Amino acid sequence: MVVAVFTGASTGFGLFYRLFYILGLTLILSYIWNWMSLRKLEVEVERRTHRVRVGDMVEERITLRNRSKLPKPTLEAEDLTDLPGYSSGMAVSLTSNSFRSWRTLTPARKRGVYRMGPVRVSNTDAFGIFRRERHFCGTDSLIVYPRTYDIPSFAVPPARLSGESSTRRRTHDLTPHASSVRDYVPGESISRVHWPSTARLGRLMSKEFDLGQSSDVWIFVDLHRDVQAGELEESTDEYAVTIAASLAGKYLEQNLPVGLIAYGDRRYFLPADTGAGQFDRIMEFLAMSKAEGTTALESALPREEQIWGYHSSLIVITPSNRPEWATAIREITKRRVRVAVILVDGQSFGGLFETEAVIPHLYEAGVAPYLVRRGDDIPVALDHVYTSPELRAAEELEDAEVML
Repeated sequence: MVVAVFTGASTGFGLFYRLFYILGLTLILSYIWNWMSLRKLEVEVERRTHRVRVGDMVEERITLRNRSKLPKPTLEAEDLTDLPGYSSGMAVSLTSNSFRSWRTLTPARKRGVYRMGPVRVSNTDAFGIFRRERHFCGTDSLIVYPRTYDIPSFAVPPARLSGESSTRRRTHDLTPHASSVRDYVPGESISRVHWPSTARLGRLMSKEFDLGQSSDVWIFVDLHRDVQAGELEESTDEYAVTIAASLAGKYLEQNLPVGLIAYGDRRYFLPADTGAGQFDRIMEFLAMSKAEGTTALESALPREEQIWGYHSSLIVITPSNRPEWATAIREITKRRVRVAVILVDGQSFGGLFETEAVIPHLYEAGVAPYLVRRGDDIPVALDHVYTSPELRAAEELEDAEVML
């Protein structure tokens, strides 16, 4: 427009003034059209999934309604979310008083807590001069839990407790082990009342219970950022968390107290407990954890060493190749803690480090590890401990000599 006015003033040629008027009118009409396109527009979002596991489908339905008599030919709608790999964008055209609805199905590819929404609707005029957008609806949270598998053949040596000793841990569940009494709380079951103490003290007293004789199972997940490899569901941290969730479900089904420690973006700690509520808490912690830890495994294990005793079984899940943490494992086994190690092979996920390099050090510590590689069937990989090719050849030779 400036060039048209300048040229028209310089040459006196009226065509340039007409061009100026046409451009000005186009500019005004484009702005009005762009502004009108987002008026009297209604957006509805139906988010049917709020809690899923990795691999499950995230379902959503978006509906746009045009309440205006003017058509809206060029609308772009998209749900703004930070869920990896999720896209619900759609370019739609609406006639007067019409609507358009579509459903999206996208697999959840990584655990975490994500934001769904709001819906952004944008419009560009026919000449692409102006772009305008509006946000509709609110935001919802989506929790993506890790996968779980049935792992029947995995076995960690159980801790053994001598005599009738028990781990003194309070529980709200009724068990055969009454440990103490306290004042009765209105609403409690009458079966919890301890009648001898009630008669002696002159007021209602309730029994408190222990979990009784038990072997704690602790799951330690290494989420140190320097030892991770891979992306999304095909990553070392996703495999490690999946294994941890599967083992937690396995031992909780056996009514064993299970505790969780994970060093990720922060320290995640759950004391050992039983029941379905404990499994839900473990799944939530594992979903929130991020592989952004700054504490290496060889530093984290000594920090938590006082938690485990002769009644504890410890399962360490890590892709780390550093031999220093194998030394920490040796010190823990000296305290009669039963230890199992599951290695997630970082090199198979594209990492530059060789996780298998730590295996000889674990053998020296008296621990035969399990090894899981990318693409492995996890229940099958945890069916047996890893055997090096040299040791396997020696066993086959020994078997052959026995047969001879």
